[in-house]
Amino acid sequence: MEQIWWKQITKAKHFIDMVTDAILGNKSVILSMPAFVPWHETMYEMIAEILNGENSLNRLVSIDCPEGDVGQYLLENYCKKEKRASYRYGMSYASFLAKSEDIVLNSSYIWVKEVSQKKLEEWSRFIADYNKNVPSHMSPAVFILETRDSVKKPKAVKGIQHISFSDNIDAYDKFTFCALASTDIAIRSSLRPYLAEMVSTICSDDMELCAQCLRRGLAFLRDPAKVLALVMESECHSDGSPFVMDLDKSRIDSLLWECQIKLIFPVIEKYRSRFVGQHHKEISAALPISNALGEVIVSPQEVELGQLVRLVGAGNISVTPQAYQELDLFRKARNDLAHLTPLDFEVVEAVLH
Repeated sequence: MEQIWWKQITKAKHFIDMVTDAILGNKSVILSMPAFVPWHETMYEMIAEILNGENSLNRLVSIDCPEGDVGQYLLENYCKKEKRASYRYGMSYASFLAKSEDIVLNSSYIWVKEVSQKKLEEWSRFIADYNKNVPSHMSPAVFILETRDSVKKPKAVKGIQHISFSDNIDAYDKFTFCALASTDIAIRSSLRPYLAEMVSTICSDDMELCAQCLRRGLAFLRDPAKVLALVMESECHSDGSPFVMDLDKSRIDSLLWECQIKLIFPVIEKYRSRFVGQHHKEISAALPISNALGEVIVSPQEVELGQLVRLVGAGNISVTPQAYQELDLFRKARNDLAHLTPLDFEVVEAVLH
């Protein structure tokens, strides 16, 4: 499913293009990422493939953010012993490295992982000093500083572009992923939009958790809380980190109701409108009637499901026993949703038959 996310979701693909365009333009990048990055390794490999295809002379390397001085780390790890020996105190590490034409640093894209607030400021100062001292005939090293959304970006620095995952990906992209990924799930086609809506609503921003729940199809539709608990117990993210979600029943019921209001409520209303259209003459003949608020109903299109059930029961509308059961099913479903009560899956399945 990672291929669907990174290759078929337009904004996710655009995010990769933004990062690679900046790097190929010799701009360093502050990359603000959410707590859970969907298939991080796949994203990294795709970026590496694009960079290599456009500039095979430079290589992309990934490092953990060093705890010590940034410049000293780069001197010790990207310069040969003889070169390190030529460094003289009094010159900044950034200036020395920028002016050195015979080191591998200047043909590297350095991806720095887990950059903290304090380290981000240090890296930004280093990159500003480095860029200022790179000779015009040289291509500079490019640094990709991966942070989390909780880390505030520093003041604008020339030569550094800030790119935020969360600013470029929205709820619709996440739903679109669930809709595309659900096409291969072995469930009835009429249930796929509901599965996609349920998963994207309940699993929120965690695309890998969405993928796990989508794979479980009907089981998730029947009991999302049970499936979520099972996933958290037996599975983990692609980077090895655990799945974490609040399994409070009232919270999940609220999200389930929200999903059903979006998807099931319109289906119920379409059914009501269609039923009224089929029995327009009989309903018109029974009007006017009053609703629960004492308001007088004079138009068939204003007659609600509960009133339709009563008209059938009074003999004003003639339907088969099966049609009556269906009408009453839709009445109860609408009534539950109107009272903030999520529907059982069996009811949803019947409504979406």
